[in-house]
Amino acid sequence: MNCRHWWQFWTLLSLNSALQLSLWQSPLMAAEPDQQSASRPPQVQTLYEPGRLGGHGATLHRVTITGTARNAAGEPLKDADIYVSSRGWIIPGDFEQLRGHTRSDENGHYELKDVQLFVINNRDPHSRPDESDFIVFGTKENYGLTWHPARNYRPAARPEEIDGQDRNSHATRNAFYQNEPIVIDLQFDAPAKLRGVITDKQGHPLANAKVQLGHVDRPLNTSPHRTGYCEYLKQKNPYSNQNDSFINFSVVPLSVRETYTDAQGRYEFTQLRRDTSYSANIDPGPEFAPWQFTLVTASQSRNSRNTISAGYAGEVNHQFTAPRDVTVRVVQSDSGRPLSNVLVTAHPIGAVRRSGIQARTDSHGNAQLRLIPDEYKLVAEPNPDQPFLYLSQQYFVPKRKASEKNDTPNVTMKLNPAAIVKLKAINAKTGAPIPGVRFNYETYDSGEQTPVSTQTVYVDYPFTNDAGEIQAFMEPGRRRFVVTEPFSLSQAAGSRSERIKLTAGQVTEVTIKLTPADFLPTHLVASEMQPRKNSLYAPEIQKKWHIQSELLRLTPLRITTQKVSFYRKSVDTENLLKDLRALDPYELPDIKSLLNKYYTGESDWYKQVLTAQGTLKHEARYFNPDTRPPLFFNFSGQPLPNLTTMTDGWKTIHHQSMSNQAGINLNRRGRINFHVESPRDLCEWPSLRNRLPAPQNAKKPDADIRHEGQRIIYEGESNERVSRRVLDQETGFIFETFHQSQPHQFEQVKLSFAPQKISNGLILPGMHINWKMYQGKLQQLEATLIEKVEILSNVPADAFSIALPAGTEFIDSRQLPDNVSYIAGNHASKKILTGPVSDFAAYLQRNPYYSHEMETEPQLGRHAPTLEPALWLTADGKTAAPNLNGKVVLIHFWGTRNANSMDQLSEMKAAYKKYAEQPVVLIGLHDSYTSTSQLQAIAEQKELKYTLAIDQRPEEAGWFGKTMQHFRVRNLPQTAVIDQQGNLTFTGDLPEALQKVNQLLNDKN
Repeated sequence: MNCRHWWQFWTLLSLNSALQLSLWQSPLMAAEPDQQSASRPPQVQTLYEPGRLGGHGATLHRVTITGTARNAAGEPLKDADIYVSSRGWIIPGDFEQLRGHTRSDENGHYELKDVQLFVINNRDPHSRPDESDFIVFGTKENYGLTWHPARNYRPAARPEEIDGQDRNSHATRNAFYQNEPIVIDLQFDAPAKLRGVITDKQGHPLANAKVQLGHVDRPLNTSPHRTGYCEYLKQKNPYSNQNDSFINFSVVPLSVRETYTDAQGRYEFTQLRRDTSYSANIDPGPEFAPWQFTLVTASQSRNSRNTISAGYAGEVNHQFTAPRDVTVRVVQSDSGRPLSNVLVTAHPIGAVRRSGIQARTDSHGNAQLRLIPDEYKLVAEPNPDQPFLYLSQQYFVPKRKASEKNDTPNVTMKLNPAAIVKLKAINAKTGAPIPGVRFNYETYDSGEQTPVSTQTVYVDYPFTNDAGEIQAFMEPGRRRFVVTEPFSLSQAAGSRSERIKLTAGQVTEVTIKLTPADFLPTHLVASEMQPRKNSLYAPEIQKKWHIQSELLRLTPLRITTQKVSFYRKSVDTENLLKDLRALDPYELPDIKSLLNKYYTGESDWYKQVLTAQGTLKHEARYFNPDTRPPLFFNFSGQPLPNLTTMTDGWKTIHHQSMSNQAGINLNRRGRINFHVESPRDLCEWPSLRNRLPAPQNAKKPDADIRHEGQRIIYEGESNERVSRRVLDQETGFIFETFHQSQPHQFEQVKLSFAPQKISNGLILPGMHINWKMYQGKLQQLEATLIEKVEILSNVPADAFSIALPAGTEFIDSRQLPDNVSYIAGNHASKKILTGPVSDFAAYLQRNPYYSHEMETEPQLGRHAPTLEPALWLTADGKTAAPNLNGKVVLIHFWGTRNANSMDQLSEMKAAYKKYAEQPVVLIGLHDSYTSTSQLQAIAEQKELKYTLAIDQRPEEAGWFGKTMQHFRVRNLPQTAVIDQQGNLTFTGDLPEALQKVNQLLNDKN
């Protein structure tokens, strides 16, 4: 399959976490000769409407294939197994490509009747017709595997003439067309045989080693997906004008392409095709490094490390380097006492290792690993309640020596004590503790803010408790703590501490006294939210909604659900809605039976675990193990979720087991790339906090309001839309929200059933269902059953963590600028993780994306871009560049044609006088669109005494100048501050920049 289209398709079906397609799979339609099908399949069956499958459509077309099986002498062969496989250049990942199987009769004749071939319906039939790729192959004892070169089937009439300029004319001539007989003969030849012995380098046989040909495990990572190829070398494929390749070799019977070594390490293949090149893989087990090579069943002049020519009856033996037992001892650096329950991981430098590389220390501080001799990065991660720092150190496992008596190398890791900081948030006026406050911190050399976690390994993003306190373990050094949530307090006076020195092994108490800022919008600081006067709903209902919304926002929750999703399926939503409205909304409906009534396909329910606290959301999906068994497991042997996502409101991280890919996306300018579901998606509780402002003279909407028992029903209809809302009159619980635009272009339905109140008063539904329709077609339907609700009084340290297995492909898009599409995956940084990661978020903190090669924007805390103006000058004329070493530098980016820039010159003049005796350099960097005489005239007129400069012309259009381009200055005026070490510490407005200068001077003192 074309790599570009493959990537596009899996972006659509796999990387989009919301798409859980229940793909139609048919059984093998060509039965064994002695069996009869219950009924004939339809002549044409639509799998995907045009535009669904990567922009294309797909159908199954029923055909019959006949032919004769013969040996090299032309004699017919009886009881040869004949198969047909069908595929397209774009195909769903779980589509059954093996479409038929039968056996030849005594005359060698076979018939594959009513085979359904997979046909791609192309968007532009003139450039590429609708067609199916298929291949017929066969096996027989004492003969080699054989196949007929891949052919095309086109469900259309054969064209009368073929354009001579058609580059695909050879395929057009040789394709089978509709209503034409499909006759394909197969020739069976003598087999190629292969055998060998697999041992370690000490000569011990390796039993149960997997040996694969043609379709092999991926060499780069531990993903269970496979790759490979098989190619017949004697001739070209006459129908495609390419090598005669068997692309979808996975359909070949397993016994022909895969085997395992016996107790003596021996293996054998007896039905290989001669003169054929196979991808090959030998894997003794997860503690070893697999050997990937190419096997050729022909004689060639020489072999290489990666290509082995075995001839028609060859032997391939191999010796593997066996792992060694390695003891890692973890102790306290100051006392030498052993530390138990520390997670030790050996990250290989280069190759991926799949087992033996991770263990926890016992009561003696020892972790037992099994490592192949190589170079590793040993990582020790303390448990959350241990006040010690994460440690990483290099270690090389030596090769075995025959003279060695002790076969177990030992290495010691000494963990340094962490600094213990106790943060407390209190009301500056009353002294009362403030719970629910979250902190970030800044280091001495960086203005970048990092979330405070309770310790150094897991990232749990804690909030202050009822006493307004957080305890955290941190690396020693100078830190500034900043309130980040809630928003009303993060903007309050006193929300930033002074820089505080943290000492290893000592407790430092930091009290943040908060006073809400006067300039905040009223609704953010008011003790009570005021109901909207012109609302359709009574003030009492609005208040109840808001109280529930606040409970839902602030309560740490973990909810376990069962969920099913349908995307663009044929569901009779009109009658489904009628049945749902007829049910008692206070009872839990049998939603599974209802969906089976109005949807004829299979409903694939899966488990979902949602964890939320404030802006933190964590979603884990576990698909049905009967249809999609788990692929990866954590350190304790529990299956990892098939899909995991987490967001803190600023970034979203995710891992997909199916593709074993992990990624990070920054939520820029309101753009969210992965929606992380949370308890908020399960029910409606409108908040007064997030309401849209309405005109003071706005009228109440017109609606028909009536009571039915305990429910209140609001219905409204106009020329543009129809709406309906049903709620419980006592609690305000919303049972239904219905919107439909006229004339039925768009419809959205949300229904909740069986409200239940949990211990803190929060009301959640027992079942929720919603769908969206457009132009009469279903876009998306989701049904969720809530099985368990937990209030997390003590949020687990790993509540918002994502574990990654070894071999994960990490796609890092943090360095992408805003104007680059995330779909352009080739712009992102990609690498394979050689070892497991216990917490993806912690890994990202320890591995920042910054590098000189990848840098697209100046980063706070990093070395500032070079100042490269066209010339330096003052009011008196040209001058030399100022000496910046050891000084605080304030750069004012401005232009004489910018009114706001001119207004700030008085502030710059005042700053020049203030810092005249201080180690501060002020620079007024003008854009490149001025002359020396013009700028000098302005300097004389405004009496500017500080250093000025004119920027060089920019390297590309759209910028004010070259230096401004490097600082990413897109609007004037703007200011940057560089500290005494040459690091960029601030970019933004002039008043805040002057405050930053004061801070740097005070810190230095």
